[in-house]
Amino acid sequence: MNWNRIGAIASRKFASIRRDHRMFAFIVMMPAIQIILFGFAIGGSPTDLDVITVGEHPIYSELEESELLILHNVSDLQAAKQQVENGEAWAVIESNGTSLTIHFDASNQQIMQTIINEIKTATQEISPTLALQIAEPIHGEENSEFIDFLAPGIMVLVCFMFSLILTTMAFVGERNDGTLDRLFAAGVQPSEVLMGHLLAFSVIIVGQVSVVISIAVMFFEVPMHGSIILLFSLGLILGWTAMCLGLFLSTKAKSEFQAMQLVMPIVFPVLLLSGILWPVEALPFGLKEISMLLPTTWAAESFRSIMMRGWGLSNPLIWKSFIIVFAFGAVALLAASKSLKVRS
Repeated sequence: MNWNRIGAIASRKFASIRRDHRMFAFIVMMPAIQIILFGFAIGGSPTDLDVITVGEHPIYSELEESELLILHNVSDLQAAKQQVENGEAWAVIESNGTSLTIHFDASNQQIMQTIINEIKTATQEISPTLALQIAEPIHGEENSEFIDFLAPGIMVLVCFMFSLILTTMAFVGERNDGTLDRLFAAGVQPSEVLMGHLLAFSVIIVGQVSVVISIAVMFFEVPMHGSIILLFSLGLILGWTAMCLGLFLSTKAKSEFQAMQLVMPIVFPVLLLSGILWPVEALPFGLKEISMLLPTTWAAESFRSIMMRGWGLSNPLIWKSFIIVFAFGAVALLAASKSLKVRS
């Protein structure tokens, strides 16, 4: 073994990596950005949580000092519970004189636990002997498990990421083996190529979304209070959007490895900023605004609301999610069409 030759080969490889700015950023910068995102996005306390109080109680004054809750006082309990039903607040605190009854939207465990902790802290300050009663949840399950919160987000991640990776890699492969050049030489338009790929992969998406929903609902018994057809439809549109994004990314890559370099930086932000592992309400200022630009954020919250809350298209969150996810896909497809024309 000749160590001089080994050193020369290593030196040449390091020089090659240093000259390839995309490779250098992928190796050095991406891990740093990802761990920073992880630190900011996971484990924080949800903030700006709307909570409705009914009646009068000294503990309300203490809760108003909370940095996590925003209190709104109303006189009618049914009206307050209706606001939670509509998604305008996370909980109702009802004063019964000697006790407090809490009516929760239990579709998000982290948020529910945050509110409980704030109430308990205020109780210790004002009246340690005050009894707290948890009423039957307005949304969600009484004894919900973490998987009930996590499963809808993971379903969104699977539908989005696998469609993105599959489309990107397949399209780049066809460019490298000369298939695209032969199609263009035969007079096929770039838009026709893109639509052909979308049609073919759409069949795969139908099967993928069907499997994901079936396993979550039937095998893991994740609650399904809403329309499974509505959930399936949103999953299809999300998969289609991911395919459109994949087609756009593939027009910027010369090889499968470059395609992965473009796809991987998307995986971590989607996982951490879309409310999949931790509530969006816990993100710091700036990241929360970025999160709302991601179609996966809207899809994850809608998946969770359809499954846990039983919401339908009449709720603004659901129909807005359909529009936003579809619009994101349409813009990505238009960008892919324009970029492919330049390359062809």
